[in-house]
Amino acid sequence: MADTTPTHAVAEFASDVRHSKLDPEVTHAVRRAMLDSIGVMAAGTRHPASAKVIGMIEDLGTTGPCLIVGSAHLTDPVNAALANGVSAHVFDWDDTILPTRAHLGAALLPPLLAAGETRGWTLDAIVPAFAVGFEIAARINEAVYPSIHLRGWQGTGVAGGTGAAVSVGRMLGLEAGEIAHAIGIAATNASGLIATFGSMSKPLNIGRAGASGLQSALLASLGYTSHADMLGTGKFLEQYDDAPRHDVLLDGLGERWSITENGYKPYPCGFVAHAAIDAVRDLRAEAGEETELHALRLDVSPESMQLMNKTNPQNELEAKFSLIYDAAVAWIEGNVSPAAFEDESVRDPRYRKIMDRTKISVVETIAQHEAYAEADLGDGRTVKTHVEHARGTTQRPMSDDDLLEKFATALEIGGYSGADTLADLIMTADTAPVAQIIDRLQSGARAT
Repeated sequence: MADTTPTHAVAEFASDVRHSKLDPEVTHAVRRAMLDSIGVMAAGTRHPASAKVIGMIEDLGTTGPCLIVGSAHLTDPVNAALANGVSAHVFDWDDTILPTRAHLGAALLPPLLAAGETRGWTLDAIVPAFAVGFEIAARINEAVYPSIHLRGWQGTGVAGGTGAAVSVGRMLGLEAGEIAHAIGIAATNASGLIATFGSMSKPLNIGRAGASGLQSALLASLGYTSHADMLGTGKFLEQYDDAPRHDVLLDGLGERWSITENGYKPYPCGFVAHAAIDAVRDLRAEAGEETELHALRLDVSPESMQLMNKTNPQNELEAKFSLIYDAAVAWIEGNVSPAAFEDESVRDPRYRKIMDRTKISVVETIAQHEAYAEADLGDGRTVKTHVEHARGTTQRPMSDDDLLEKFATALEIGGYSGADTLADLIMTADTAPVAQIIDRLQSGARAT
């Protein structure tokens, strides 16, 4: 009798050769995710957290065939995936799928690039692997959401490793039974705590997930075993939800693709602040840039203040999880850019003045992608606005041109030139090896 366990069904989906030719819509969605992930990865190489991870790898003396983006150091694929995954998430500027707020690009792409760099994989070949891994990780997250977050786990850190294991396992040509064991190995390594938000360990959750997924697939390719049905009788999901929705794992699998619902961040901070930022920007535009603000009132979702409740941020990482700070920046600057999170910006008295004039209320009926805002102005006016869907969500998506502009900005922050050429490679090249992307980022284009 054929094995019909949930894990084996997922593994069969992952290894299905029919996915080698995806619909153009799905392929394009994957390319968009790759572009965004590589851009924020390049920017993140400038971050102290990335430098510390690279320093640790160098201190360990590991060597190998893989380049770490932003470093001349050569290391093994697992450590390359770790370092590049940290860089891809450290700015909190990477993709976000709702409602689970998972950031799957940073977990999936670094291990595919690291393994593919040494194995001659092409961009065209890894597109279906990325789509498949994204699908499985998204469904695992959805099956236990929101309980997983309420228990203090970061969903991407937990599910990202299984998605990466599936992606790499497919590229390695593993059979369904071997992919099932890769899932089991990744599941037993799964972790990532919400308590790390606002610290260097948040991006470590994501980098470690991708590295663990790669390691799990490599071990499974050598015959390493785990529980063969971790998604079923292995009770992986039950660790995060007393009543996980197992049907989510398989319902419509292969008929619809989660990657087409992926969202992208215009602002480098926690997603649940984005609707409020949009609302404040709208108020500022209506009020006029020079109009004095007497009071700012925001009504936001419960999730917004569960995750963005740092009221007195002292550094860049804390400010990324301070909704009151992000709102103040939006009022003063008319935008929230990476420059707002430099440590000296966090101490800017102009922002602190607006923070003192801001009141935030949680309203249970407001969605995490929604916000209301009201401002009392110095000229006696009161202006109001409602943002139903934050910019970057599927209901209000960033266009290809928006993503290309963000990509160019991210590369500039990372100290790289040649954004147009690299973007064209990522979005259109088929037979180009994935190593060519890494080579472009290591070819001397980076400013010293």
